[in-house]
Amino acid sequence: GYVLSEVLKHPSVESVDHVDLDGEVIETCRTHFPWGKAWEDPRVNLHIADGSKFVADAADGYYDVVIQDSSDPYTWAEDGSKLELPSNILYSEEHFKHVLRVLSPGGAFNFQAETFNIPSDLAGISEWRKQALDVGFNTSQYGSLMISSYPTGQIGFLLCTKSRNGAFTPPTISQVESRFTDMVRRGDSTTYYQPKLQFSSFDLPLWVEESVYGSSIITSITSSSSREDL
Repeated sequence: GYVLSEVLKHPSVESVDHVDLDGEVIETCRTHFPWGKAWEDPRVNLHIADGSKFVADAADGYYDVVIQDSSDPYTWAEDGSKLELPSNILYSEEHFKHVLRVLSPGGAFNFQAETFNIPSDLAGISEWRKQALDVGFNTSQYGSLMISSYPTGQIGFLLCTKSRNGAFTPPTISQVESRFTDMVRRGDSTTYYQPKLQFSSFDLPLWVEESVYGSSIITSITSSSSREDL
């Protein structure tokens, strides 16, 4: 529900299909969390359903954005063996193909991609990024977030884009600042996000870039003479 409440801060959002497997989680959030009223917004359609099946059944090109804020896809047993969890299906090649299919040209897929501070998670980041590109996404970038409630205090996401005529044009810093200013004026302020994070979240430690992207990316987006060129 928290991600939903943040999405609804943007007036450009016309409709949201919120899919959750567990209805009891929704009811708990309605009662105990400040974003519990998010589902009362008329733009929201709540579906208590299997997320992978929901996407598989969706029409081609129907969504502009797919946000997948899922639980961890795997964990580790005491003997060191890898245990797949129910959400693992949301990280499968077949699911990624369906997400790409249901996105409109120029659409974006953003999904929870673990922390780079745990070796097995770092390996997963690289694997999921490669998988996203292999199924047809035009770009796939890892962004980092600081969050005290997650092990190591850091977690990340992979932002993947579906090309429109072979190119994707990110917003300029001026566009991001203008959008943020409008949100604040409407009373939809944030506690973590601010415009500079739109770009700096993708600036990673060198060893992480080398692991995720295969080689050092010495020339980053911050090396541009102006962020207006982004």
